[in-house]
Amino acid sequence: MYYPILKGKQFELTALRELVGHIASSNVCPILEPVNLNLAPLATTISELTAAGISSWVVINPSQSEFASGSASNTFASLRTHLATIGTGQGSFVPCIKIRDASDAPAIALLKSFTIPFVAYIEGIVTPALVVDLMRASAVALNPDKTNISVWGALPRAVLFHDGFDKKARNLDYGIESYYSNLHNGYRAFPNAIGFGDYTILSERLVEGGGPAFVVTLHMSYLDPSRSTKMYVRHFSSYSDNDSQSDPGGKFREALDLLISHVSTNPGNFINTAGLQEFITLHGTRHYPGLGIIKKASIKHHIQTLSTW
Repeated sequence: MYYPILKGKQFELTALRELVGHIASSNVCPILEPVNLNLAPLATTISELTAAGISSWVVINPSQSEFASGSASNTFASLRTHLATIGTGQGSFVPCIKIRDASDAPAIALLKSFTIPFVAYIEGIVTPALVVDLMRASAVALNPDKTNISVWGALPRAVLFHDGFDKKARNLDYGIESYYSNLHNGYRAFPNAIGFGDYTILSERLVEGGGPAFVVTLHMSYLDPSRSTKMYVRHFSSYSDNDSQSDPGGKFREALDLLISHVSTNPGNFINTAGLQEFITLHGTRHYPGLGIIKKASIKHHIQTLSTW
């Protein structure tokens, strides 16, 4: 099963809602970390996923963005209250405890005291002592690049994830293509692994804010059968007036023209996803929807591509 790790930002939640009907409920389980104190949009997303039979893990001790100051103590109760206002049985999720690493005492204390079934999401290194505590979790998401299997191999149910996206400081720095991952194939080599995960075409590190870009780049993931079905990302970048932040709409259309031209000449390269269809529609209208919508379409394409695996 595929476990995409997403923050609860508006365009990420919208991507999940728009994928309902395009992904099989048995193939995808999002891991969501709230970043906004207003939990209503997250509750709505959970409700729509639940109605479609899609389970989700939700971090109940978030620590990023609006939760960075330690406002997460009542996240679990608040989210359940929001779901209750939508309607009985209209939304459910698996509570997920995020642990930075073995030194994250507050998270480990929460793990030891939690009284209902839960899962865990480990950002950093897993130690033998932490593994003992993690035995209480129904499943554990961890990065195998950071800890040897000799440590985490005893966990009965593991989700293996890593940050496969080669994020650049500037869009100008992206080449035509970059390697993403082979974890969707490799996780099967571990008998206790129940699935794999990643951060889609976003980075593990949360990026706040942002403004007009000097270069607009569209990121499109694909599985290459000629290279052992490893995943790669094609980057389609605007090329005019790279020294100016003016005319983001024109730059988007340049990048979009490159994408559509590539699709036309390489029809089997990308899976025909809802995200790709959104780009095709935008190409037809020549409408620039804003960078958030562009990211949303790429996220949809990435998730649906891996949901078929």
